[in-house]
Amino acid sequence: MLGSDPFRVDVVVRDATVEPYHAEISPHPESCDYRIRALQGSTRVNDDVLEDGHTLLDGDRVFVGGSVLEFSCGDPVKAHFHGALNRLINHDYLTGLLSKNRFDEEFEHSLEAARSTGRPLSVLMADVDNLKEINDAHGHLIGEFTVGEVGHLMGTLHQTDGRHATRFGGDEYQSVLPGFTKDEAVEIADRIRRMVEEYVFDRDGVETNPTLSLGVATFPEDGGSQKDLTRAADRALYRAKSSGGNTVRR
Repeated sequence: MLGSDPFRVDVVVRDATVEPYHAEISPHPESCDYRIRALQGSTRVNDDVLEDGHTLLDGDRVFVGGSVLEFSCGDPVKAHFHGALNRLINHDYLTGLLSKNRFDEEFEHSLEAARSTGRPLSVLMADVDNLKEINDAHGHLIGEFTVGEVGHLMGTLHQTDGRHATRFGGDEYQSVLPGFTKDEAVEIADRIRRMVEEYVFDRDGVETNPTLSLGVATFPEDGGSQKDLTRAADRALYRAKSSGGNTVRR
């Protein structure tokens, strides 16, 4: 799905003239081709107004609102290269989560959408409680493995509904949950906490048992900017750590 609503579409075009659900691009059921069809707004492919759908060819120009997109169908080697480059630039090498810069962009776009629609948006801050003990007992390579595995676990719960997560730094993580109220975000945070607590962390026969503390903040009651929401969630995280860890606070 292609459009301007970051809560529901796969390809977000940030253009005031683009409809929330502007067009749909999908694989052709009987071939490897991709087809595009208009949904809400005016869509052109090259010089033709899109009516019944169109099979995209390499180099086709797609006009949606005031924006122009170019469809590219590269060979497998080139596609693999671009995929690897995208992962290097946009993802954290250790956890597979979004890089901090990429996450901050998605955070701001989601926050802009929340302001314009009046929908809630929640933020999580999380921190491994006992990483120092794990490092002291097993060494920093096992500690690094633990940090990476916690990130991968968080990523499994952030693959739908426009959710995004990043490694904020060291063994601290941040997530943004567009459309989630504080109560809903607390439930998500507790699912993450329980998942980490119950997961078997095993590297070369060495087992570790990390636990996670999490803090939750929600737009608009806890702040209207990235900085304010991050600070509010971080304060909630501090309360979780101060209460003994392995818990969620709001």
